Amino acid sequence: MRFDRHSLQFRLAWRLAAVFALTMVMLMIGVIFEARETAHLSDARIPEGQMPAELERREDFAHVVLEEFLTDVAWLIPVVAALTLSIGVLSLRRGLRPLRAVSAQAHRIGPHDPSIRLAAAQLPSELVPLVRAVNQALDRLEVGMEQQRRFTANAAHQLRTPLAILTAGLDVLEGNGKIQALRGDVARMNRLVDQLLCAARLDSVSLDLSQIVNLGAVAAQETSALVPLALQKGCAIALEEPDAPIHIKGNPDAIADAVRNLIENAIAHSRSGGEITLSILGPATLRVADQGPGIPAGLHEQVFERFWRARGDRRTGAGLGLAIVRDIMRAHGGTVHITDNPGGGSVFILEFGGDLS
Repeated sequence: MRFDRHSLQFRLAWRLAAVFALTMVMLMIGVIFEARETAHLSDARIPEGQMPAELERREDFAHVVLEEFLTDVAWLIPVVAALTLSIGVLSLRRGLRPLRAVSAQAHRIGPHDPSIRLAAAQLPSELVPLVRAVNQALDRLEVGMEQQRRFTANAAHQLRTPLAILTAGLDVLEGNGKIQALRGDVARMNRLVDQLLCAARLDSVSLDLSQIVNLGAVAAQETSALVPLALQKGCAIALEEPDAPIHIKGNPDAIADAVRNLIENAIAHSRSGGEITLSILGPATLRVADQGPGIPAGLHEQVFERFWRARGDRRTGAGLGLAIVRDIMRAHGGTVHITDNPGGGSVFILEFGGDLS
């Protein structure tokens, strides 16, 4: 049985072993001292002139007493020590079993599931106040997170109307360089507001994942909608689909948001004249490859953090698109990861739980 040197089990075993070892040593010393004392008293009681044989008989008696103790009693001490040590360790392990269950519950708590609370049932009474204090702290954190999400959603919703009015007003103006720049700025603001609303929905509302979604049809729809943006950047965009359609179980709107964000990200980072390729693969996999500058391996996880942008990046994105993609994939039980494009650039891979083809 292996013990962590810093665990309670190791400390208990070490201390019990030390106590039993010290007790055994003291007991042996006491027995030896008592045997010698008995022999000394026997010597003192022998009258002068008594035969030396009597002395030898008394000494032999003391040795016999010591030998019988060592053979009949002393061997029980390590057995009792080992038995007591085993019982103590097993009792401690059994007593800590509820604590391990609580630790597993705590491991599942996160921003996407903050409602989990630690169970205090069957815990040692000494740990119940700690668990209750942790649950109260989690209650306060959940309230704060909910207030933050509600504020984000309300702020984004309130911005949509004035932005829509501003967009309509700019569209009727005769264009020049400044008007065109304003239209671009307003379009980016509209995109940011849409992303904020999408992020707020993902945080506060459970997605309906019961619908059957044709992955190729969703990819084709989003690709067609973003062809003008790709042409404006000077990029070509293509979709590669398998012969048989691939169906998955999920939320079509959320999956469309994920695909759209990946395409927009690829367009934003592709060079003029580059090619963006969407590929539908089995089972239930979608790949978006671009020919941009690529992403260093050390940043493959950071790019999915909200509002993260590389140092020195002057692009107008807010750093929400890839975070939304990751949240949508998590909600569907899937994953998103990045690999290098052999032709230069990056490949974003969406892997869903499985296909229903």
